Amino acid sequence: MTATADDAARFEAVLDELRRVLLELQSIGVGAVLVGGQVLALESRAAGGSGTIQVSTATGVIVERGYSMEPDLLFDVDEVAQRADAIPDVLRRCGFERRRSYRWRKATERGEVLLDLFVAPDADAANVPGDYTRLPGGDLALLRPRVLRIQIASGLLEVAVPGAVGFLAMKLEAKLRLRPSDTKDSFDLYAYVAMKGVDAVAEAFRQDAREGGRVLDQLRQLFGDPQADGVRDVLAYAGPLVEEERALLARAVVDLTDELCRASARGTVTKT
Repeated sequence: MTATADDAARFEAVLDELRRVLLELQSIGVGAVLVGGQVLALESRAAGGSGTIQVSTATGVIVERGYSMEPDLLFDVDEVAQRADAIPDVLRRCGFERRRSYRWRKATERGEVLLDLFVAPDADAANVPGDYTRLPGGDLALLRPRVLRIQIASGLLEVAVPGAVGFLAMKLEAKLRLRPSDTKDSFDLYAYVAMKGVDAVAEAFRQDAREGGRVLDQLRQLFGDPQADGVRDVLAYAGPLVEEERALLARAVVDLTDELCRASARGTVTKT
C-alpha cells in the first residue's frame, strides 16, 4: 500500500483529534496509553519520519503498510477509579459519539475518526465506565509506558505508548491466540523490532527477564526460519514480489530475529 497526500492529510486530522482528547482527559486527571498499530506510526513520526509504517531491508526490499488511522486507547481505570466515569463525557465534549460500547466516532472534514477504548484484563468491573474491551496483555502495556512528544499543526502532541515488552506481548497475543489467520500482527511485530532496533528491544527484555524471555521465545517461534508462520505472513503482507525479492525479505526477517536473540543473550549489546 502506497500512502497518498489525502492519507497524509487525514492522518494529521486524526492526530489533531487525538491531541484534543488526551488534553481533555488530562484535565480531569485521567491518563491513557496508546496501543495497537498506531504506536508504530507515532514511533515513526517521533523519530523524524512521516508516520507511514514501513520497513526497508538492507537489500532494498520495502514493505509499506501506510498510515494507521484509528487510535486505540488503554485506560488504567483501577488507578483513576471514579474519575473513569467522566471518560464518556470527555469524548462527547470533543465531538465524538458512541457507536458501540467500546467505539466512538467523530466526523471531520478529512474523514471519520474512530477511537476504540480498552482496559486491562483484570480491571475491576466497578471502575469500568461501559463495556470496554478487556485487552489481553494490557497489564504489561501499563507497566512501563513512555511518552512520545510530537509537534503537529495544532501544537505539541504528548502521548504515552507501551514499552517494547508490553507492545510485543500484546501483538503476540493477537497473532497467536486472538486472530491467528491475520497477517497484520506479524508485520507489526517485525516492523517494531526493525524500527526500534535490536539494541533497544534486547535491553527491554533484560530489564524484564521473565516476560522478556517469554516474548523472545514466541518471536523465535514466529520468525525463526524462512518457513515459519510469521515470516510467511510478512511475505503475504508485502504483496507481489519476484522470487528473489521474496527470498531476500524472508532472510531479512529471520536474520533480524537471530540478531535479537544473540543480543538478548549478551550482557552488553554491540551496535548495528
